[in-house]
Amino acid sequence: MKFSNNTMKAESIFFYMMLTAVLMIPVAVLMTDFSQKINWGIKGPYLAGLIQVFNAIGALTLVYALRYGKAIIVVPITALAPVITIIISLILYAVFPHWIVLTGMVLAVIAIYILAE
Repeated sequence: MKFSNNTMKAESIFFYMMLTAVLMIPVAVLMTDFSQKINWGIKGPYLAGLIQVFNAIGALTLVYALRYGKAIIVVPITALAPVITIIISLILYAVFPHWIVLTGMVLAVIAIYILAE
């Protein structure tokens, strides 16, 4: 993505990211189990829409961060977000992960560190 940031505007990269996501909507619909009850309340499509607005803002800021920042700093920080999310959820639920999950988390942190070098 760093190379594309040198040749394209950040807005164009974001547009193509959005276009790809919109083109994947039929795949998501085909994967939906319509035999299950759909939650049409505030915690259903409205919350999902709000989350996707934040996701779009995050994706746009990531593109700008890669455009104006150093990839060696930006990429490890963004790659570490899922690991941080898992750790926070384990702390909140007071659960110690299975050794396989813990091994995967350690390997993910090691991989991020190696990519950052």
